[in-house]
Amino acid sequence: MIAVDTSMITDLLIGVLALLGSLCFLVAAVTMSRAGDALTRINILSVATGLGMMLFILSAYVHELTTGFTWVATLMALVALGATVVVTTVASVTLARAAYRADGRLDPLTAYDDIADEG
Repeated sequence: MIAVDTSMITDLLIGVLALLGSLCFLVAAVTMSRAGDALTRINILSVATGLGMMLFILSAYVHELTTGFTWVATLMALVALGATVVVTTVASVTLARAAYRADGRLDPLTAYDDIADEG
């Protein structure tokens, strides 16, 4: 039977989570450079920020668990995850509305325009 070192598994998990978070930002950066308009760029950025930051937070939490479980670390991770959801959602909507109002040009591939229908 092969003995598995738990510190190696946790280090691997920490690294994989951090790399996946970095990959989210890299893919978003490449995709944003190809986007047709500001609204599409903001939409891409909001997904990368939400998912990438959550993966970074989980990576930091697993790293914190290597010193032992504490309720404080768990509470901090949960608050950080919740704050990430709220902040990225509000920020992306605010940025999208500001970009739309500053420059009304949309990519011709945009199928519909909900904001124009509001007013």
